[in-house]
Amino acid sequence: MPTSKALMAMSLLFFAMFVAAGAPSPLYARMQADWAFPSWVLTLAFSAYVVTMMLAILVVGALSDFVGRRPVLACALGVEISAMLVLCFATNVQWVIAGRALQGLATGTATATLSAMLTELASPQRPATGPIIASFATQGGMGTGALMAGLLAHTMTTPGPMVFSLLAGTFVAGIVFVQLTPETTARKPGARKSLLPHVRVPVQARTSFWGVVPVVSAVWMTGSYFMSLLPSVMLLSFEGASDLAGAAAIALLAGTGAVCSIPSLAAPARTTAIAGCCFLIGGMAILLTAVSLRSLSWCLVAAAVSGIGFGLANSGAFRLVERMAPSLDKAQTFSGIYMACYVAGSVPVICAGFLADMTGLKTTSYIYGVAVIVVAVLGAVAQLRPRRGTCIPTPDIRTPGQQ
Repeated sequence: MPTSKALMAMSLLFFAMFVAAGAPSPLYARMQADWAFPSWVLTLAFSAYVVTMMLAILVVGALSDFVGRRPVLACALGVEISAMLVLCFATNVQWVIAGRALQGLATGTATATLSAMLTELASPQRPATGPIIASFATQGGMGTGALMAGLLAHTMTTPGPMVFSLLAGTFVAGIVFVQLTPETTARKPGARKSLLPHVRVPVQARTSFWGVVPVVSAVWMTGSYFMSLLPSVMLLSFEGASDLAGAAAIALLAGTGAVCSIPSLAAPARTTAIAGCCFLIGGMAILLTAVSLRSLSWCLVAAAVSGIGFGLANSGAFRLVERMAPSLDKAQTFSGIYMACYVAGSVPVICAGFLADMTGLKTTSYIYGVAVIVVAVLGAVAQLRPRRGTCIPTPDIRTPGQQ
């Protein structure tokens, strides 16, 4: 398969992985109503996916640097198909948690691999193409998955089997495309050692890395709230809200973010990250006002504003990561930043689930929103601080015969 077609195929596969990631979110509120489980279990169903992604990153996040991208990606897709089948036939929340945990393992394994693969398939004249595609696919995929599931939930009594069987078929086709895609990295020793749980950010990238962490944390804290608790908040508190309204809010957040990530290429990465943090602050402030007023329209405005911040901050952060990543350790560097994303996307929202059962969803929304604002402010300040040094990527020293 030519490189340009391989880049397109892997971009679509990345997009499909996050369509699957976003699809269950609009269904959680209906599951909670049908199966009568508390809010902390709802956030656990969401966070099971994020936590197992984190575990996969710890164990196999750098494996493709040693054994090649294609074998790791094919295995991940096999696990993803299994997850879709479990979700398809789930009859209680325990099966949903199990399916999401499997899905997290698959996505965590594939994400760092695909991120590195996209940067390697992209033209050397356009080094930012890979990170931008990854950012667009992540956000656009989640938005598309949420909207698709929300529309089916609005028109069908049991939308789950339709949603997850279609996705399972998509990933079967994905395995075929992976086999047709050229390998982008040579095998090298150290595969077994790489399986030891660790997160290793190359020394020359660490100063820049810690400046990016609060930026991606604000992004993922916002996303996890929208994709877990917000649909329930809307159904319980907002007049005229439905399954489709929750899906629309998620789709606005992710879709607006995906669109905004494209023109951000023209701006410096640090400027883009700072602007993204500012929009996240504004969007969360509007959302808290919407919750106070119980206004569905203002909630959708907040989703759109937060989506701009989501797209800009995520795009800027990943471009900064791509620039700091040494050429021969890209998967390891991406693994480190994804670890920060997954911690921020799981721990705060699980705490929010427990808090919601004690104080109510409305009070929890206020506390969580203020926390997001504080983290976003820290992210903007971190990028405004003068640089103490320049990160120079390691030269791309290739082994004999490597193309």
